[in-house]
Amino acid sequence: MQLAFLALLPVALGLSHPPPTAKTRNGTYLGRHLPEFKQDLFLNIPFARSPRLANPIPWNETWKGTRSAEWYGSICHNLASEAEITRANVTGMSEECLNLNIIRPSPESIKKHKPKLLPVVVWLYGGGFVDGFGADLNSNLSYIIQDSVALGTPILGITLNYRLGFLGFPGGGEIAREGVTNLGLKDQRQALLWIQENIAAFNGDPKKVTIWGQSAGSQSIAHQLLAYNGSASNSKLFHQGILISSGVGIGNSHSPTRSDPINGFNTILRKTNCSDLACLRQIPIEKLWDASRVNTLATWRPMVDNGFIGQPPTLQLQAGIFPKDISFLTGTASDEGFVFANLAPSLNTEQELFDIFKQFMTFARDETIQKVLELYPDEGPLPPYALPYSKTNDKFCQELSSAGLPCGAQYRRLASILGDLGFISGRRLLCQTFAKHGMTAYSYHFDTWPMSFPVDTHPNRKPGFANHGADYSYWFAWGPGHEIYGNNPAVIESSEGHRRLREGMSRMLIGFIYGGDPNIGRVKGFPEWPKYSVENPRNIVFNATAEPDRLNVHLEKDDWREEAMALWWTYPLELDLASPTE
Repeated sequence: MQLAFLALLPVALGLSHPPPTAKTRNGTYLGRHLPEFKQDLFLNIPFARSPRLANPIPWNETWKGTRSAEWYGSICHNLASEAEITRANVTGMSEECLNLNIIRPSPESIKKHKPKLLPVVVWLYGGGFVDGFGADLNSNLSYIIQDSVALGTPILGITLNYRLGFLGFPGGGEIAREGVTNLGLKDQRQALLWIQENIAAFNGDPKKVTIWGQSAGSQSIAHQLLAYNGSASNSKLFHQGILISSGVGIGNSHSPTRSDPINGFNTILRKTNCSDLACLRQIPIEKLWDASRVNTLATWRPMVDNGFIGQPPTLQLQAGIFPKDISFLTGTASDEGFVFANLAPSLNTEQELFDIFKQFMTFARDETIQKVLELYPDEGPLPPYALPYSKTNDKFCQELSSAGLPCGAQYRRLASILGDLGFISGRRLLCQTFAKHGMTAYSYHFDTWPMSFPVDTHPNRKPGFANHGADYSYWFAWGPGHEIYGNNPAVIESSEGHRRLREGMSRMLIGFIYGGDPNIGRVKGFPEWPKYSVENPRNIVFNATAEPDRLNVHLEKDDWREEAMALWWTYPLELDLASPTE
């Protein structure tokens, strides 16, 4: 049964539990009790106003009496379908969308634990900075919070909205000059400030805040760490981060002089018959949003603005300009690049591959791109790494062809490069840097595919093994068969190995949120998860695929593809999209 449905069950059904209340600085909120999970919900709580193409304004409205927080509110403009919005029971898309949702164990359900205040986890959704919303059914926190209570380590969860696409990450034109860049990241920061001021009213501990994100949400956490040239105040907003499938990759932000946002801004002006930013702030929102949807993934992203993002993140990270009193848990899947290689699945020749990177990395020298290709040879190994590669007998491509899907000769090679470029190399750089500075970091390698071998032909998913997002349902403590939407697959295999892996991963996540150590939640069959160190860099490998009913969770040394991975940091001025192009 989905949280969205359960949250809307009326008290009139005979459920006598009194509705929960919370008194904040602004006023008192009336929430809703969720008896099936023994949880209290406080939904659609505004934390800031969002004037169009302008910085967020802290919420300062006050009232007497109580205000309803029983129902989900509006979400920010994104690429969600009408069906997804309907399933989530939100009120639709709106420019005034900066609200958050709080899910806590009901006080009586945790009486025996006698906690003063609960550790807080804040979920930041992914979606390439163009898609996602806080009330998404795919980020249902009720199950993991329920498990936390059962384990005696109760936590409180929060989901929130931040602006997306051109409305959240505008570029070009007067955007940089007016200081209205990175609005979505500033929205997130306003939410973190609100949490510091108000979460104690909901039994949450403002001194124990973990932010957890996947993909673009994970990149957002890295930006929050590095914000405002690594301001010491960053660690006063959160003390832990969980970065799933991303972080400080060389593509997590771009330079304001790149052609993508400049051309995108000019395209919007042309489509809307506007001549400047002032006009764009006045036209109907539907007209502006429709005009801005072109080429969104490449165009609207975080931007180096000499403010929130003071310099290219990879350079700032390597320089050690960030607070050192934050702990992290981070990791990536084996085959991260497949979902992005699907933009060119029919790629056949090395020249075509070279041309793609020449277009993508406009400041890179030809010899640097050639070096990339040399370190990722088409002889392999190539993803999916769990499947042996043979140019003469490519079983993976044969299966794709049988499913009616394209698989060019350079497709798997492109996937290997994109996976390291955007995700895996950044994970290693984060861990090495944190370890160098004596910080706590736990690193994982997800090497399990939850789908049938080797191709899932679901229209909203892409072929892959341990693809980008394949670990999603394991972290959220969902059981086999749980319905999930989009390209993040559910654990559809009902084997004992997959069930135990889901249980172990989610419980280790709870352990980290609750006490800063994933081993607090360690279960039978899982080794102790070591801290990442310079002397002995190790990942825990989450694997349940070797045999259907057997776990294969183990430790590995984090030294594979060492030369190829280091390449991305060796030439940051050429390969990092955030580097200046003029």
